[in-house]
Amino acid sequence: MTAAVVLSRVDGVPDRFALTFDDGPSPTWTPRLLEVLAAEGARATFFALAPNLRRHGAIAARALASGHELGVHGEWHLPPPLVPWAVVRHEIACGVQAATAVAGRAPRLYRPPFGVLRAGQSVRVRALGLLPVLGDVYPRDVERPGVQTIVERVRVALRPGSIVILHDSSGLGDFDRSQSVAAAAGVLALAAGMGLAAVTVSELLASPGARPDAAWASGG
Repeated sequence: MTAAVVLSRVDGVPDRFALTFDDGPSPTWTPRLLEVLAAEGARATFFALAPNLRRHGAIAARALASGHELGVHGEWHLPPPLVPWAVVRHEIACGVQAATAVAGRAPRLYRPPFGVLRAGQSVRVRALGLLPVLGDVYPRDVERPGVQTIVERVRVALRPGSIVILHDSSGLGDFDRSQSVAAAAGVLALAAGMGLAAVTVSELLASPGARPDAAWASGG
């Protein structure tokens, strides 16, 4: 994988995929989501916003204790291509600080808000010691199109090594994520039927035979 790319999926892994959640933790929806994950023996990666981590660090700590992973999603959910690098760097620094305070160690993964990152920004993010992560399956759960629609959108795109993007909160407040939580259960059942186990992004990358697939960062 070259420097000016973001992680999209991981090839060479026949029996795993990564389930990820953005914008949390939420005091309402993340605990419910953790119950769903625990019931299925699934692990996930949470790309958390710094303000939510500061307010609800105990929930993030519970997720970590359950075997999940914590990544950085920034401070105010600003789209990186539309702001100067100094602002992006500040966003990331705040996210790293908040995640480290909860986890006791620095995070390794960063997901840019809105799923966009300029190629030059990707190089700089990697220079900060973070791997930019997007995904290859996004069912647009934030639109709240219905649980079955979300699951069906995942079904069409899901394959071994996929990185699925869902949401457990919002950058604008504790929005209703009941459909996302319910859809997560449906996605896990769907994946189990395909012989796929849900693991963290780092576990997916560490799988035997893993070949990270790169997608060029948006924006050029």
